[in-house]
This record gives sequence, structure tokens and C-alpha cells, in this order.
Amino acid sequence: MVGLSLTKEEAKELLVKEKICWLATVSPKGQPHVVPINFGFFDGQVHIIFVGKKAKSVKNMEKNPKVCFGINAGWKKGEIRCVLIHGRAELIGDIDALKQAHLEILPKYLSSIKEANDFLQELIASGEIAKRTLVVIKPEKTSSWKI
Repeated sequence: MVGLSLTKEEAKELLVKEKICWLATVSPKGQPHVVPINFGFFDGQVHIIFVGKKAKSVKNMEKNPKVCFGINAGWKKGEIRCVLIHGRAELIGDIDALKQAHLEILPKYLSSIKEANDFLQELIASGEIAKRTLVVIKPEKTSSWKI
């Protein structure tokens, strides 16, 4: 590997602060499928909320839970930092866990905790939350580096 490993603290900071990840799943025919997606990192795991249960990534994880999750930040030498996590995805159907994940993840993307809570209440009132799927990635191997 080129570069130096990140410390655990540096890797965690990147996982908490960055807003876009790349999630790789594998189709039943063995075809890789990679998508950019929003995420949250808490409780030592990656949490992703899919807005539809029929998303290709969700269908792939139903058949094969092995995934790869990657993030990178920076563009110039000396500023580039990356984390790559191989793990197993668990699809969570519990509505309370889904609500809690929204409250953990949304503030990173919205302007305030209040805005996140208001958005969640709209999802609950409209019934749209029931159409969403929570995916929790349990890390099995983590690599990180800086260049």
C-alpha cells in the first residue's frame, strides 16, 4: 500500500465527518455494483438508510451480505485520506432502529438537529418511513491510509 496508515482516531474522524461513501455490493450473477451514498458512522458500525426497499443495492445485500464500503477525502498529496471497510451488511426491519438511525445521520446533512427531527416527523406522518430500509455494516476488516 502506498502511504501511511491512519491512526484509529484519524480513521474514526474521517468516518464521522465525511458525507459521501462508495458502497460496493455483488449481484446474484456476481456483477459488482458500486454506488455513492450518504451514511452515518456510530456504535463502531456504518449505517445507511435506503429510501426504497427495491434498490439494487438492497436486493444484492439480501442475497449476499458481503460488502465493501469506502470513503476518501482530499485531492492533493499530503491531504488525501481513505478508509476501506469490508464487512457484512445486515438489513434492519425494526422501525424504532430506523427512526434512531435517522436522528443520528440526518444532522450531518441538514442544518440542525431540529430540522432533522422535523424531517423525521414528516416521514412518520406520511408513512414514507415504512418504505425505507436501514442497513448496518459490521466491519470485518478495515484499512486506512493517507498520502
